[in-house]
Amino acid sequence: MKGQKLRSGEKVYAEVERPLGSTIGLAAVGTLVYFAEVFSYLFLVLTGLIFGLRDFPFLFRFPFTFSIQIVGLVLTSVGYFVFIWSVAVRGRYAVSWAMPENQRLVTWGPYRYVRHPSYLGYFLMFFGFFFLWPNLFTLFPLVAIPGYFRVTFEEERLLVRRFGDEYVEYQRRTGRFIPRLRS
Repeated sequence: MKGQKLRSGEKVYAEVERPLGSTIGLAAVGTLVYFAEVFSYLFLVLTGLIFGLRDFPFLFRFPFTFSIQIVGLVLTSVGYFVFIWSVAVRGRYAVSWAMPENQRLVTWGPYRYVRHPSYLGYFLMFFGFFFLWPNLFTLFPLVAIPGYFRVTFEEERLLVRRFGDEYVEYQRRTGRFIPRLRS
């Protein structure tokens, strides 16, 4: 890729033919906003505990029940777990589209169930956090989802070029974000 320095033994298997700038930008901004919101939420919770505040009137809150917020906590927690698991299994190969010649297709761990578990982890975190802290601000990270969805098409095009029939077979048996039911 232009301007990208490759490590010894690495090769770029596909150039991005269509500009992804706005798509990646959408995904990046939504993700950054999500993490800023998480830190804000933790700050507000700690502030509330320290000063005895129970509500923050400047936040428009949707009228969700406590049980929906528990669902949000579960989704967020599962999302973090799936994301961290996928990064641990994938290793350093997540940082660029360059791959060493001896790179193997990762089909174990969470990749056994879905082809893009780190993005699935993000989606679960985004939705879960909205249910956990339901306000207009926590809706914003959801705009990242179409960006990530678009990025997967480019990544899969690269992976088909790199791994050929092995990746096509993997696509056939494994869902993109939702596990396929096996009979």
